[in-house]
Amino acid sequence: MKAIVVHQYGGPEVLKFEEYPDPVPGPGGVLVRVAAASVNPIDYERRAGLTKDFYPIKFPGLIGVDIAGTVVKNGPGVEGLSVGDQVFAMADNTYAELCVVKAAVLAKVPRGLDLIQAAALPLVTTTGNQLLSATGIKAGQTVMVVGAIGSVGRSAVFTAKERGATAIAGVLKRQMDEAKTVGADQVVATEDDAAIANLPLLDAVADAVGGRTAEKLIAKVKAGGCMRRLSRYRRTPPGTHL
Repeated sequence: MKAIVVHQYGGPEVLKFEEYPDPVPGPGGVLVRVAAASVNPIDYERRAGLTKDFYPIKFPGLIGVDIAGTVVKNGPGVEGLSVGDQVFAMADNTYAELCVVKAAVLAKVPRGLDLIQAAALPLVTTTGNQLLSATGIKAGQTVMVVGAIGSVGRSAVFTAKERGATAIAGVLKRQMDEAKTVGADQVVATEDDAAIANLPLLDAVADAVGGRTAEKLIAKVKAGGCMRRLSRYRRTPPGTHL
């Protein structure tokens, strides 16, 4: 198969489009023909060697975590998936024509969703869900999602509403109109100190941005509440309990 192969750490120039051995699905694995794989920060950080202490590349190797495509072959013990099914997931080695993915993490692409669009969803939606879930927010509580206009933030807002919580979207002033489409109950400009001061005490803050905004919002978290900030290199974000 053709793949984007990395032979050494470095800049974009180390990405080589060349032949690479076809992967073979083992027990519980599924061979997927890749339609698209999105580009995420973890991909270029791996390529540059920034994650080599905990997520190294075995050269020559592949990178890429998001995938959408079509099932080509099931490994032993796989049930519920058939050849021809359109699927998407977070996986490894997705910058290639073929990729083996654990059946347990594959989801079928909903009808009407384009495969290329589906490839942009796995990492960001999983991250947003994890970020919000890490706050422990419950039905009836109030959470502010900072960076709600981004893909991670949108997913966090969606998760909050699914849990029955009140979601406040924290965005830049220029994003206020667009933020009204993310499904939050309220939209607040994070540069507006008066608006931040007028917020009620929050049960939690899910911060997908970081920076000075976090310093202002930590005072708005009630005693016993939680503030979670997204880490660059972790799928499960670290946090601060108050």
